[in-house]
Amino acid sequence: MQLHPNQPKQASSYAAQSLSAGFIGLDFAEDVADLTRCTQKSLPLENRDYWAFAHKMSVGDLVLIISHHFPFALAKVDGDYNYIREPVPEIGVWFRHFRRVKDVRYYSDLVTNAASWEKLTMTDTISPLHDPKSASWQLMESWLENN
Repeated sequence: MQLHPNQPKQASSYAAQSLSAGFIGLDFAEDVADLTRCTQKSLPLENRDYWAFAHKMSVGDLVLIISHHFPFALAKVDGDYNYIREPVPEIGVWFRHFRRVKDVRYYSDLVTNAASWEKLTMTDTISPLHDPKSASWQLMESWLENN
């Protein structure tokens, strides 16, 4: 998952602010309202995978946060899906769709030499992992074993 409000040049800053506030989230260019009150087909075609954030993600799930195609953090979902009509950037919530997280671990604390960071190309805001053989899944397992 990536955490930035369509401002990739500040992706790490937004990710750090959101995680420090204890949240992960996403948003749409045009407000689609509460994802629990609309259908997946009513979402913009390019954002239909956001549906998983409200309907497939569960408390206890691990979320790999990516910034600039590198691992940034690993967090555990600690709350149900929430929707607010107006974002509150002052408290680290720049998105209308969010979940509380806990147990945030930063990749730079695990692998301190940035030259050896594993590149993980991510071109979408959210991509649920289903393949235990994928590089992202393998990274998360290794991360958990070493912490």
